[in-house]
Amino acid sequence: MGTGPSASVGPPPRPAHDPSATRVAVTNRILWIGSAAYPLATVARVSITIILPDVLGAIKRFLKFIGIVVPAALVIAGLNALSHSSGFGSSRDSQNSGSGPIVVVTLALLASYFLFATLPVLLQRRLHALTIDTAGPPTALLAWKDAKHAYELQARITHAIENPQTEFQQFVSNVLVDLRQYQYGDNVNIYGGQGNTGVIK
Repeated sequence: MGTGPSASVGPPPRPAHDPSATRVAVTNRILWIGSAAYPLATVARVSITIILPDVLGAIKRFLKFIGIVVPAALVIAGLNALSHSSGFGSSRDSQNSGSGPIVVVTLALLASYFLFATLPVLLQRRLHALTIDTAGPPTALLAWKDAKHAYELQARITHAIENPQTEFQQFVSNVLVDLRQYQYGDNVNIYGGQGNTGVIK
């Protein structure tokens, strides 16, 4: 009574996938990337783009930060030394003790900025992005550190464009791109993240 294999009713369970992965599917001539839908008839180009870390920009920002912090620290140290020298009974030891904390704070600011704003960009690897351009302005972008995944998905989408009967669904674990850390070319809107509007080269 309902204990054999014939007792199974309903569709098989969906395969497990990473909840943070992006769903890419083609159904009824609609390309789905996450919650964004693109009619395949409007897809003008499916291409692979290499996104390079903006190393030069990160170094320039760090040097600019140094150019702001160091002169400010020198001015504060100068004012501090001037105030000590104007008082009676001042000594070289009191001047050194007054400038010591300023040096420590300055070095701490420079080290913090380098570790949290510059070093992450220097350690970034180049990304291989699959871009899908439509006949209108929107462009979807998925990025990986391994080019293989980008080319495989490009082939599947291209096949679906050429063969109207084709449908598929897969979940891809792509890289969340913070375009502030990369250098780019045209304006691109990236779906699936926050603050991801930038230019790609």
